[in-house]
Amino acid sequence: MSTLILRVAGSLLALLGLVGVVVGGWFLSALGTSGTATFTGEPDQRVVVLDPDVLNRVDSPIEVTATGGGSMWAGTARPSDVEALLGDGPRTEVTGVDVSDWALSTSDVGEGEASDVRGLDIWQSSTSGDGSVTATVDQAEAPQTLVIAAPEGEQVEQLEYEVTDDRWSTIAIVVLVAGVVVLLLGIALALAPRFRRVRRDRHTRPGRPAATTHEKAHA
Repeated sequence: MSTLILRVAGSLLALLGLVGVVVGGWFLSALGTSGTATFTGEPDQRVVVLDPDVLNRVDSPIEVTATGGGSMWAGTARPSDVEALLGDGPRTEVTGVDVSDWALSTSDVGEGEASDVRGLDIWQSSTSGDGSVTATVDQAEAPQTLVIAAPEGEQVEQLEYEVTDDRWSTIAIVVLVAGVVVLLLGIALALAPRFRRVRRDRHTRPGRPAATTHEKAHA
């Protein structure tokens, strides 16, 4: 294999390995060894809705914590029941997650005044808290929609969406280790011609010429 091909192949491998190190290290630093991904958002609405596309897209339990003013409330129900209840009322819908920023993607929909959704018989489970509320969706009753509501005159100021799956941290570690191995292999391959040339030069370098002696002829 020619020197140029070795250098190009080694450089490409090193670049690929570097990508693996960066990606694996970045995910591992964000997920930790437990594999916990946390996404945040600032809805600034009285009512916030998380539908099954966000709640039930993974098998692991999801914990959602909302903070705001006054008595915060959260409840889960069948998606069709929530849709019928809220109608065209104003709310913030969580539409997905952005891994690059570890943020929640949201969209404001509806208009008018938000109605009080508490105390109705459509809710499968509900919980409340002063200043913050935490709801856990364990996926056992999927599909579900989660509705979070602040009292009249208040808003959901901060939303935190947390999901844990230790398989993610395992994948991040594997990508990181594989990246390190490929990076070192690429560097070794790219530098191989240079090392080979140095060794060849050492073996072929001429030594000092031996001193010649002249013997006198004896008659």
